[in-house]
Amino acid sequence: MARFALQDDRGYNQVFGPIGSTTLRAERRYAWFAAQAAGAARVLELGCGLGDAAAYVATHSSAEVVAVDLSEPFLEEARARHVHPNLRFQQCDLFQEGWQRLGDFDLVFGNGILHHLVPRLAEVLARLRAMAPRGRLAFIEPNLLNPACAFMFGTRLGRRLAKLEPQEMAFTPQGLRRALAGAGWQDIRVEMRDFLLPGLNTALVRPSLAVEPLLEATALTRWLAQSHFVTARA
Repeated sequence: MARFALQDDRGYNQVFGPIGSTTLRAERRYAWFAAQAAGAARVLELGCGLGDAAAYVATHSSAEVVAVDLSEPFLEEARARHVHPNLRFQQCDLFQEGWQRLGDFDLVFGNGILHHLVPRLAEVLARLRAMAPRGRLAFIEPNLLNPACAFMFGTRLGRRLAKLEPQEMAFTPQGLRRALAGAGWQDIRVEMRDFLLPGLNTALVRPSLAVEPLLEATALTRWLAQSHFVTARA
């Protein structure tokens, strides 16, 4: 299991350690979010953590980027690490009053955040749709069909080793599609991608990248990918 580098203020693991393949894996995801933000005037990141993804989008687009998180210690670190004229970090809880004051967005995105919100996922997706009434959604979430994710999220030992939150749960593609459709999102796409394991030894990165396109190209192996790359339109 890949090592984690950061825990939140409740003691739960949140961020993989920046070793081996992890940095490249993260940068590929940030680039995908930046591509989704093309043409957007206002962008919201939900669950920004230390702000790396939001900063990447802010520096690779002209959009105003608002990045929110529940954890004030994370936000303080994000503000110290990332200063850009079109980037703002703000504490926000979608389940509390005040989220409407953030305004409307052309894109809402998040990197592995929806699976933390499974018990109230329908409410979250509905509120995100209200925040992007004419916009789009882009999230990357863990794939429960992937063997490593199935162990981490689906077994007592895996959950204990990964120090997961009690409500965390990875998604099947069908579960994500149902949740999004139920909240009124349209043009839903759930693509299973990414075979570059976090924390992989540097020597194994190039071979992994070489076989990844082959694994993603066929339905026989695509379902084993680590992640769902999810897009939808309000």
